[in-house]
Amino acid sequence: MAEETDLSRTEPASPRRLAAARQRGDVPRSRDVSAWLVWTAALAAAAWLAPRWLAAAKALLVASFASAGAGTLRVPVAAVVDALLAVLPFLVIVFGAALVAPFLTGWVFAPAAFAFDWTRLDPTARIRRLFSAETLFDLARFAVKLAAAAAVSMWLLDALRATFTPAALSPARAFAMAADVVWRTFWVLAAVLAVFAVLDGAWRVWRHRRRHAMTWQEVLAEAREAEGSPEMRARLRERQAHAAQLLRPPDGGGT
Repeated sequence: MAEETDLSRTEPASPRRLAAARQRGDVPRSRDVSAWLVWTAALAAAAWLAPRWLAAAKALLVASFASAGAGTLRVPVAAVVDALLAVLPFLVIVFGAALVAPFLTGWVFAPAAFAFDWTRLDPTARIRRLFSAETLFDLARFAVKLAAAAAVSMWLLDALRATFTPAALSPARAFAMAADVVWRTFWVLAAVLAVFAVLDGAWRVWRHRRRHAMTWQEVLAEAREAEGSPEMRARLRERQAHAAQLLRPPDGGGT
């Protein structure tokens, strides 16, 4: 029998094979999708909580300067507690997004994945993994992400340089413009992460389905297994014929 290769696996994976892979914990996972979800949740939480942060920071600074003017270095506990409470919802939202993200990108509880597998000790498998398509894709993705991050950083520096160029600009106005530039930069990064999340998610799903693709012989074998063996079908037909004979009404005997 010829050895099965990727070229011989021309049939898409059946739902039964995908379900079996899921039971083993083999599902497509995308770290870029998880990172984008957490980043977007953090930006949305920051936009919602920004006024509260400014108010808490202002109250904390006023209390600190007041205590320093009074000759004491103690900061009022109430101001510190308010500042911590202002940050707490942000931490809860980010933590919740980090927990939910794996569920949306293929998280599954599979006890079979914790079973000991002797093939994991094979050193040649690790060497083959270094030159696999997944590794090459990860390297290319990292290079493109690094270039995108460098481009966004250069754009941010140019925007900040243009912001502080006017000499007559007031400090408050300069701070507001710089904050606006940084805020828009964060959303630009979110858009870049969204692009990478879409590409990486599509790649992971395609590779997962391609890895579990089936040969025509496997499709026929699964169909035969689903229908049952010929002996079982013959026995089932015999039982159906016997049941039909028992239910057949007796002949003759008109009124």
